Amino acid sequence: MIVVVSTAKRTLEMQLLLGPHEAVPVAGRFSYRSDRPYEVEVAFLSRGETVATWLFARELLLGGVCGEVGQGDVRVWPDRRAGASHRIHVELATDDNVCELTVRATELTAWLEQTAAIVPPGHEDRYLDMDAHLARLLAGKC
Repeated sequence: MIVVVSTAKRTLEMQLLLGPHEAVPVAGRFSYRSDRPYEVEVAFLSRGETVATWLFARELLLGGVCGEVGQGDVRVWPDRRAGASHRIHVELATDDNVCELTVRATELTAWLEQTAAIVPPGHEDRYLDMDAHLARLLAGKC
């Protein structure tokens, strides 16, 4: 049996918010794979090198385009301030720190549309090979 894995990858310019009027640019490489249909990987890049990688549910990004979603480690919401450019906020939290980033809504939405063309939202279970994931888990390769 041949399994074809489809991917959607795009590097998006994000803004790391340091304060109410201060932000620095950060590159985020967003990756999606049809064989891991529920998750999104975002690799944060500095000088071409990956400095951190986060995995979280694609559903968070899809929901965060329209309203506030998530709790705990990852929260996503649209910027609704009057006069603000349309951006999506992504908050990542660890035990020690909270990091708030923003990304242009049009860029994120375009990438999410690519992922939806690969695996339509709500149909992820049709693309998940549970046997393969269970074998990786039991082999300690997750």
